[in-house]
Amino acid sequence: MRKFMALFRKELGAVFLSPLGYVTVAVYMSATGWTFLQAVQAQVGSRMQLEALHAISVLIWMPVLITVICMRLFAEEKRVGTIETLLTTSVPDVTVVLAKYCGAMAFVLVGLGGALASLPLLVMQAPGIEVVDGAALLGASIMLVLVAMCCTSIGVLVSLLTRNQIVAAICCFWAICVPLMIKPLMQAFPYVRQEVLDRLSVEQHILLYTGGILQAPPAVLYLTITVLMLFSAVRILESRRWI
Repeated sequence: MRKFMALFRKELGAVFLSPLGYVTVAVYMSATGWTFLQAVQAQVGSRMQLEALHAISVLIWMPVLITVICMRLFAEEKRVGTIETLLTTSVPDVTVVLAKYCGAMAFVLVGLGGALASLPLLVMQAPGIEVVDGAALLGASIMLVLVAMCCTSIGVLVSLLTRNQIVAAICCFWAICVPLMIKPLMQAFPYVRQEVLDRLSVEQHILLYTGGILQAPPAVLYLTITVLMLFSAVRILESRRWI
């Protein structure tokens, strides 16, 4: 645990002791706010929940937030040569991966928390808007955190596969976008059933959780992918000791 906390604090310091983290969070919150306002204007007169519109606006910009933090996790260590020093210590590979993952998740949760908190603040400052449904906001928050956990684990794995941060950023961004765009991508195949698309669609999962339908399969899906990505990252890191 002591080794984990040392690496975890190192990752937090690399983000929050530099302007990059604060600028990224500020840009992310601004982008989600602008997207939310545009979505509200486009959905005037519809029955779409305000909480669902806000959650989807937060989801749209999530790949950018996660890419910025994940592209440097292992790629930077490889570029400057500190990965060999880290691997020659007595720190287990699983501790290294989990520490970097938890450090990245802490940053992502700060961005998500700020974006999600903007909706109640908006309602407080805008008397014309109805009161936010706390249960719907909680359901949306749970699903967004699960999606963030899954996407961050993908970013950790991608960063481990290259030493170039630009390549890591590009690959990480598209690797994260693919799960979020699974429904429109699969709609190109004419024989895919709608039930299958709904089960895999992140947007549909958010709508379910926002509506108070807390189904277990979506949560199990994202947690399983998270564990699989982190397990793969540990195995790839261990393979470097054999070379």
